[in-house]
Amino acid sequence: MKQRSLRALVFLPLLVASLGGSIAACIAVDSGSNGSGGFDESSGGGEPTGPVGPGVGSSSSGGFNGAGGGGGAGEFPGEPPPPDPVAPPAQGADAGTDAAAEFTCEGIDDSKPVVLYLSADDSNSMGSPVHTRELIGMGIEPMAQEIRTYEFLNYYRIHYDAPAAGKLALFPELANTAVANELDFQIAVRSFDAIKPRRPMTVTFVLDTSGSMGGPGIERERAAVKAIAASLAEGDIVNAVTWNTSNNVVMSGHAVTGPNDPEVVGLANGLTASGGTDLHSGLVAGYGLAEQHDGAGRLNRVILISDGGANVGQTDADFIGEKSKDADKEGIYLVGIGTGPGGSYDDRLMDIVTDKGRGAYVYLDSTAEASRMFVDRFDETMEIAARGVQVELTMPWYFQMHKFYGEEYSENPEEIEPQHLAPSDAMIFNQVLKACDPAKIVATDTITVRARWKTPLTYLDQETEVTTTVGDLLAAQKSGLPKAKAIVAFAEALKAPTSQNLADAFAMATAANVKGDDPELLEIVSLIQKHPQY
Repeated sequence: MKQRSLRALVFLPLLVASLGGSIAACIAVDSGSNGSGGFDESSGGGEPTGPVGPGVGSSSSGGFNGAGGGGGAGEFPGEPPPPDPVAPPAQGADAGTDAAAEFTCEGIDDSKPVVLYLSADDSNSMGSPVHTRELIGMGIEPMAQEIRTYEFLNYYRIHYDAPAAGKLALFPELANTAVANELDFQIAVRSFDAIKPRRPMTVTFVLDTSGSMGGPGIERERAAVKAIAASLAEGDIVNAVTWNTSNNVVMSGHAVTGPNDPEVVGLANGLTASGGTDLHSGLVAGYGLAEQHDGAGRLNRVILISDGGANVGQTDADFIGEKSKDADKEGIYLVGIGTGPGGSYDDRLMDIVTDKGRGAYVYLDSTAEASRMFVDRFDETMEIAARGVQVELTMPWYFQMHKFYGEEYSENPEEIEPQHLAPSDAMIFNQVLKACDPAKIVATDTITVRARWKTPLTYLDQETEVTTTVGDLLAAQKSGLPKAKAIVAFAEALKAPTSQNLADAFAMATAANVKGDDPELLEIVSLIQKHPQY
């Protein structure tokens, strides 16, 4: 079998599939025999990236805008497009990939299972849904390229029980849809809860104080610094550099006394906006401070806060990537905080630098969001529980990946970049499987999910797996799948915002909120109601 890369398409119409459909009557007693000949492996959109193997449809990587280019400068009337000298992050856009226009059993070797390797974005990349929320609140319709579905699955929490400290737990879920040969399938990779007390930190703020930050931008920047200050502990070290036309080191090697250290709070209160943007010098100064005050066993984070108005060049991107590389010690990872305001915000800066910098990407649509992300979810945005997580999925020969709402997948593990997983968090891989013939589905056939990763500081190889059957998965209670499908439906509806798509997403979010008390599903319902096309 020839191997080929399967990557997500930029755009796909909304998945609207009932969770209550049934194919139980179609489950056969045996797998049947393999036919001869080939099948149509045409792509659901875009050109194939390589030779096509039997049983697997084709898709292609999206361009830069699909990878999360924002809707800021250059995309509004009267504004020139900003320079963009940097190639887009390699992962492409999130999915919704329709793997093949036609999928039959002819030519598939029924003795060989389908083995795929999956990747989501780092679990703490969460900028897209918050920026979208602000736009909708402003009465602005988000552009499709601003919607990264996997970030919605990162931001909105889906509950799974935590494993013991140092472990990961796997939760596969399978459900019938209204289409006989299609099944909703989800894998959650749940980390252990954050360990207290945490290890000491070196935090280096790289603070945009250019003139464009005036107003909401500078207010949200102050709130972010204060929220992080509230989560610091004695023994942590804080550095800070401001950048506009030039950079200015305003704090170096400050040992905090505990939460809400007066010096750090005073730094936040004193931030003002003026001048131009010299991102490069600010980054160089910031990383210099981070390296100067590094130490064994310390968590080291550079925190870039900006309204996205600066342009990152190839030199900056390579510089950030080099600093984040893992060598004999943990790299210096970059956390990006976008401050907006929404209508003029371009998230290309943060999308590039956090991809290179291996850190979280969050967006603040209010000062309150700063506390939510850096007090309530501090460990999730700053710490690592498992390094280089890669998920391997082995499933019966008659299945293919039909729609994938992660970042990338492939038959070749070398083509998938492993991702970090934060503590108290879960990677969610949501997809639709398609059977070449529903009569081939056998209840006793097995599905195996395997996760491999390394421990954060000691780099020890770890592995866990779950093997179950198609029938057992279909019969099991669905813990997180209904909420995840509602989240996916919401994100996909925002890419193709017809009144029908939004109404279908509204219905799914309402149905998933069985007790009526899930604040995130209630938020999604409210946002759909506010959308200009609803």
